[in-house]
Amino acid sequence: MATIGELSDFSVADLMTVLSQRKRTGRLILKSGGNDVAMFFEEGQLVRVSSGDIALRIGRMLVRQGLLETSKLLEALHIQAESNNTKPLGEVLLERGWITDADLQRCLEEQSIEILSRAMSSGPGIFTFDGGMTLDSSTDISPLEPLVLLKIAEERTAALALIQDRLPNHLTPIFLNVAPAELSELQLSVGPSEVIVLSLLRTGPKTWPELAAQSALDELTLGVAVITLMEMGSIQTAAQMHATPLHGTGRQLAMASAD
Repeated sequence: MATIGELSDFSVADLMTVLSQRKRTGRLILKSGGNDVAMFFEEGQLVRVSSGDIALRIGRMLVRQGLLETSKLLEALHIQAESNNTKPLGEVLLERGWITDADLQRCLEEQSIEILSRAMSSGPGIFTFDGGMTLDSSTDISPLEPLVLLKIAEERTAALALIQDRLPNHLTPIFLNVAPAELSELQLSVGPSEVIVLSLLRTGPKTWPELAAQSALDELTLGVAVITLMEMGSIQTAAQMHATPLHGTGRQLAMASAD
């Protein structure tokens, strides 16, 4: 029998803590902010976290982390489809030698943290727990310590909230504010995430959702990059061209939130 409740009565953190401490087995589904998250527990261990957000699927996460080439992902998805999806994507990639066990474990942990942090900040919703339900054989399974992941996700959620407060309105276009002759030199002096933002804005102004969709960076990394570049004066909104410069870099904000 399924247990149903409101996330306003039981937070994501409360639910995960109870299921872990009571060593429950089953599927926890969270519906909030127009997105569904599924978490599978086996005797209190978190063995899988999945999201309806296509950007958070394991293949895309591997590409985003630089662990897999896009061409290899497409080939692996084709192989998986030919097997009628009876093999997990991770197993296909491991068999071909395109990733290692450590790569897969690292990505599954990052995927779980990213999904959890988004679920924790998405607002009101409902949850359903189906006791005894387990994963099928076509899903990547990797036992994860739920309370450890929860702590990291809570820190990331706090950092993201701090970053979001410093970002422009999500509907406001962001412009490149660097002369073409100076762009190459600037890209050599900043980090990889800032280089990605500069490259995207080189083709024209973009809003935050557009940058998030096209950059393949997680929201925290993207937010830090955008704020850092804004404080350098390298990118701006139309309103910021006459505004007082912000104080403190995006990287400092992210570090401060974890203290």
